[in-house]
Amino acid sequence: MPRSNHNDPLLLAGKILALLTQGALAVAGAALAIVLPFLIVMQDRIDLEIRAEHAGAVDPLPVAPIVAVILLALAAVALLFLFFGKLRQIIATVGEGDPFIPDNADRLNAMAWMMVGVYLLGIAMAVVGASVSDWANQLESAHLTFAVDFDASSILTIVILFILARVFRHGAAMREDLEGTV
Repeated sequence: MPRSNHNDPLLLAGKILALLTQGALAVAGAALAIVLPFLIVMQDRIDLEIRAEHAGAVDPLPVAPIVAVILLALAAVALLFLFFGKLRQIIATVGEGDPFIPDNADRLNAMAWMMVGVYLLGIAMAVVGASVSDWANQLESAHLTFAVDFDASSILTIVILFILARVFRHGAAMREDLEGTV
């Protein structure tokens, strides 16, 4: 019979951090969703004001790449929001004392794929954002850079999540086999 861990301080901290992170991601997503139509509708006025402030010495506002970066960022925020939702579900099963279930293996596998998506979206944002940074660097007060870096910790996290998914799937299968023999 599973043993409940509802009073475990680490699980409580994990629940709180995952929930706070989801809240911050919701705010970030809302901000991006608000900025996007504003930028599209007001692009001519924004461009005129920037060009007037810099005596026309800058290229026109690169709206399409900025919109693309915002859309990519919105997709990454959505994936991360879902990632932390899956984490909260896993934490809940640990708190109930029954984490080795097929659903958690599926959740971990989904979380790994979500992180693959976030990593690829980050690369796409850096590639598309390079033109935005070239434009922004025409402004004397701006020093914007987008870079594509190999991030070993992200790759390692993804691999660990895929491995943990297999561990949980194997643990759930072993438990089912054991329950079938008793």
